[in-house]
Amino acid sequence: MSDFELDIDVPDNQTQTKKVNKELQGNSQSSFAVDLPDIDFQTGNAQSEYVVEPDAKQLAVKFGIIGSGQGGGRLSSTFWDIGYRRVCAINTTSQDFLGLSLPKERQMVLNAADRGAGKDPLKGQEALSNSREEVLNLMRHSWGEDIERVIITVGCGGGSGSGSAIGLYKLAKYYMQQLGKEPKVGMIVTLPKKTEGGKVQGNAYRLLSDLKILAESKAVTPFIVSDNERINQMFPNVSAKAFWNTANRNTVGLFDIFNVLACQQSAYVTFDAADYKSVLDSGVMIFGATKLDSYSKDTDISDGVRDNIKKNLLADADITKATHTAAVLCAPDNLLEILPQSHIDLAFTTLERIMGGENRDLMVHQGVYEGKKMGLYLYTIIGGLSISDARLNLMKAKAGLFEAIPDVDNETE
Repeated sequence: MSDFELDIDVPDNQTQTKKVNKELQGNSQSSFAVDLPDIDFQTGNAQSEYVVEPDAKQLAVKFGIIGSGQGGGRLSSTFWDIGYRRVCAINTTSQDFLGLSLPKERQMVLNAADRGAGKDPLKGQEALSNSREEVLNLMRHSWGEDIERVIITVGCGGGSGSGSAIGLYKLAKYYMQQLGKEPKVGMIVTLPKKTEGGKVQGNAYRLLSDLKILAESKAVTPFIVSDNERINQMFPNVSAKAFWNTANRNTVGLFDIFNVLACQQSAYVTFDAADYKSVLDSGVMIFGATKLDSYSKDTDISDGVRDNIKKNLLADADITKATHTAAVLCAPDNLLEILPQSHIDLAFTTLERIMGGENRDLMVHQGVYEGKKMGLYLYTIIGGLSISDARLNLMKAKAGLFEAIPDVDNETE
């Protein structure tokens, strides 16, 4: 027998009491013994569990999504609107959350000296630094542990988003590492229209310049660029009220399409989860989509591919330097039944040739799916790109930092 004997009496009514008798063999109680008050102990190892609402639809990859600033918050709320549930947003003022469908408990106002960053990235950076623990808790309550990747959504021109972006990237990496997972963290960044002010252009230029090395080295991947100026050109007649909603729906919608398709079966050609993840790991990428109104001739789909590349990508880039691409055709079954396979093959060959991939190591993923919408639709991702120097120079010039250099790249021609 040991020197100490422990008796624990646990009544049936679950009220726990403990009676500890300490007996020293052959001796009276030591003068050093301390008489401590009785306290209640909970049996077992109580663990904190976060019950996170699952995504509202089947997806190939489980993303944890966090938006920062007004633009980033709108993007994250758009993800919520289409069924993603591991979503949250931060800002330096609650006013920028107005109109978002994202639940209040997924929104956090950072600990900032002033309410709002006033287009000052230093204030956004400081606010995040003052709120690191609170943001980590927001991530944990919003995402839980069952995530595979993180996406940070940021509008490059503001103060809260542009100031917090890099710090938020480091915090998201830390969160994934604490879960014992590979820290796969990506970003969706939106660039300002040319008509937005010099301060906005300067913020966007500085942030994109800082992120360029991280993105092109694939430390941040995917790094998805959506240029509001390009979207403005694609939808010139959209009203001022509807523009931002249109821009966000196109950016988030194209991202979502591939995440949905990659977990669907196809009776034709499947773009599977492994294909999708290889593209996600390719660094800087852009999306595009087009509806093909004519498909009777063998070159109609190929012409649509060229049109998509020239006019419908959401940002400018030199696609001949890309390392990965995915192209998916969707059409009703009655159309796919009569569409010759040779027409589809010619379209994919055309895409590879336009991207200069015939004589280099370009990874091309294809998919053909039956869709419910009438018409033939083509969706593309192009990855492994470089951030456009011409676009950086334009923002720099608009900010008054130096004279613009003419764009001679003809990047998407």
